[in-house]
Amino acid sequence: MLLVGCQRNNPTNNEDKNSKEEKDKIIINVETSESYLGEAKATFKSTAVLAADKAAMVTTKTAGIILDIKVEEGDSVEKGDLLMVLESDEQRLALKSATANYEKSLNNLQRAEQLVEKGLTNKEQIDNLKFETKSLKASMDQAKMNLSFTQIRAPFDGLVTQRLIKIGNLIQAATAVFEVVDFNSLQAKIDVPEHQWHIMKSGLKVEFDFDAIPDQLITGEIIRVSPIIDSNSGTFEVTVAVDNSAGILRPGLFAKANIVFDERNDVVLVNKDAIIREDDSSYIYIVENENQVKKQAVELGYEMPDVYEIKSGLSPQQQVVTTGKNNLTPDVEINVVNYEQDISL
Repeated sequence: MLLVGCQRNNPTNNEDKNSKEEKDKIIINVETSESYLGEAKATFKSTAVLAADKAAMVTTKTAGIILDIKVEEGDSVEKGDLLMVLESDEQRLALKSATANYEKSLNNLQRAEQLVEKGLTNKEQIDNLKFETKSLKASMDQAKMNLSFTQIRAPFDGLVTQRLIKIGNLIQAATAVFEVVDFNSLQAKIDVPEHQWHIMKSGLKVEFDFDAIPDQLITGEIIRVSPIIDSNSGTFEVTVAVDNSAGILRPGLFAKANIVFDERNDVVLVNKDAIIREDDSSYIYIVENENQVKKQAVELGYEMPDVYEIKSGLSPQQQVVTTGKNNLTPDVEINVVNYEQDISL
């Protein structure tokens, strides 16, 4: 009885037992994020290089010595703006001669028409003068055109990207003198595997990520789908018009391209780091009662750069484990430690 009484009055055994249980309890630090409703996109990922649809090497239509250059590389021009002037003495003299001959013939025709009313000439003479006047008018128009060829003008609105000549150069006809590029006509050509043929169509949105322009998403739209498939590569080409309204893009830029062929609104989204892959199944750890977790099977939908669409197994506004999940089992306790990034760094 004394032994029993001592045991009842001594709590050491129970305390030691509880202390041992506390020591054996496993607590794992984790980071979590919250599921939410958002937009899911199905995309085809590829790469592309930008090129201008309107880019021209401006060439001369006549020979001559360059007298003046009106623009430099980097200058913006509008259609019809003067780019360069060639010597034009020969063309001006030819125009004066052609104009004089035409005016003389026109005066002769007008006098003959007055005489025919008085019966002093005949219809054959009138017809001959008409043909002569038309021929001389054509020669005068040709002389005007030849004179206009001594002034080189912009073929469309754009930017001068190259100047290939210098003042005083003697150049021949069909010599390239400038390159003009319309930066608002940028396009991307994307090769798509043949098994995607049924989903590609004009009007689909395309999102571009440029290494040269970080943290800025550029959009475009498919404007053409090639009607043929390359038998060698098993691909077909889609042409995308790229939005350069901000004027920050340039031909030759490399980009990662995502063609968006399906979109779903108000679906459950979750951070990709929360997903656990096991064979053909996917799981997620849901936080319950602040320090408990539940392993939940989920059905994945569309994959996006940072998140997954969850088609079943998860509701919005549920806390899920993103970091430390590989060490978890359903019977452990967790300690949520979400580190906030210092934006001042």
